[in-house]
Amino acid sequence: MESFYLWPDMPGVSIAFWVVSSMIFLFFARDPMHKMIQALSDATAGGLRKLAVWTQKTAQAVREKDRKVILESGVAKIQGEILQEFSKIDIANTKTLTGYPKLQLKLDDSISQIERDYKECGQVTPAAPGWSEVIESIARAQGSTGDRIIENMLAEIHKSAIAGEKKALSEFRDVAAKRHKILGTMAPVWKRIEKTGKDVSKQVDRVIENSRNMEKYMDQYQKISSGAPESVDLLSSKVTKLFIISLIVLFIGLVGAFVNFNLIALPMSELVPAGARVAGLAVSEISALVIVALELMLGIFLFEAIGVTHIFPQIANMTRGKRKIILYGSLFGLLFLSLVEASLAILRDNLAEAKTALDISLAGGVAAVAESFTSNITVIGQATLGFVLPWILAVMAIPLEMFIESSQHVLARLYTMLINLLCHLANGIAYLIEGLFKILIHVFDIYIIVPLQIYNMFKGKPISAG
Repeated sequence: MESFYLWPDMPGVSIAFWVVSSMIFLFFARDPMHKMIQALSDATAGGLRKLAVWTQKTAQAVREKDRKVILESGVAKIQGEILQEFSKIDIANTKTLTGYPKLQLKLDDSISQIERDYKECGQVTPAAPGWSEVIESIARAQGSTGDRIIENMLAEIHKSAIAGEKKALSEFRDVAAKRHKILGTMAPVWKRIEKTGKDVSKQVDRVIENSRNMEKYMDQYQKISSGAPESVDLLSSKVTKLFIISLIVLFIGLVGAFVNFNLIALPMSELVPAGARVAGLAVSEISALVIVALELMLGIFLFEAIGVTHIFPQIANMTRGKRKIILYGSLFGLLFLSLVEASLAILRDNLAEAKTALDISLAGGVAAVAESFTSNITVIGQATLGFVLPWILAVMAIPLEMFIESSQHVLARLYTMLINLLCHLANGIAYLIEGLFKILIHVFDIYIIVPLQIYNMFKGKPISAG
């Protein structure tokens, strides 16, 4: 430090000299220094602002791409639902129209029978005109002629007229009874017509209900196709909900896979070379992991062949015969692995008992004989668990597909949030840097305030900083 003193005996004078010299130098270098500070400010803050603009554009592009993807997936889903509804309507209408000729035939037969009965009811035998007047006239004429022959003849005519009247009355009653009987037989026919009408009404109501469902799906399709913000938000909410549910189910499946791994890891050590290790893992553990992975893979191919999942489009585009081959192969593979795991579970119980007996014997104790009933229950439980777990792991193909489809949207949303956060951070840091460089300019002018004020006195006007 003393080497910078011009006058070692007077350090204060030397420091004052250097301060005054630097103030004068910086005063003459004021404009270049301001430009340099401004250039540094533009280089740093401007770069950060360009980074903020780039991140904002990137976030907008990702958001728009995710919007298009989610709209297309929503349109594809609603199209599938519409096709299913069309198929239901087709089946229902086919079934309805298939039974319609029978209903029409029943209705025509019933109507024809009613018409016949009505015509028969209309055929009424009319009474002979003037019978009652003739009988009264003959009755009055009897006993008034005085001729016995005529009297007998009138009596016979009277008897014949009365008998004819009774016969006509009897026939009229028979016809009326027959009409009433025909009318009575018409009631079941009316009931059949009423039942047929109700059946037709039910089928028409079913068709109308299917049409209403189709109208609802078409309204949803139009809203999604239009790309309205509320439709995008609704689809986003559904996809996020699907992601959370599939994540929970996959976590439960991973727990089951962990249990399955521990169930077969120990007995696998008896089937593979002991002591060998690959990447820090025993060969038996790697073999157990491979079995678990194969079970999951076979489950994926099984549900792909059935048509429940669509992870591999090539399988969905195969012919029915080829899909049956994959289906039966996956079922056979799962059954084989289930039997293998059941046998390994039984072997694990035997190995555990043997290890326990060995430890007790090495400790100098006497091995206790376990009850056969308890041992059998343990073996049966482990064997059942080893047989069932592969099938449960196979079902994980369904939530796995749900997770893959929904994770794209969720990851895009998270990426957009991070990009927006980076954009705000860049803008904030740029604002701070610009403020710091402005403060630096003012500090620089404060340091050279004496020359500035002297210059101000000679020029007659103040000089603003920057």
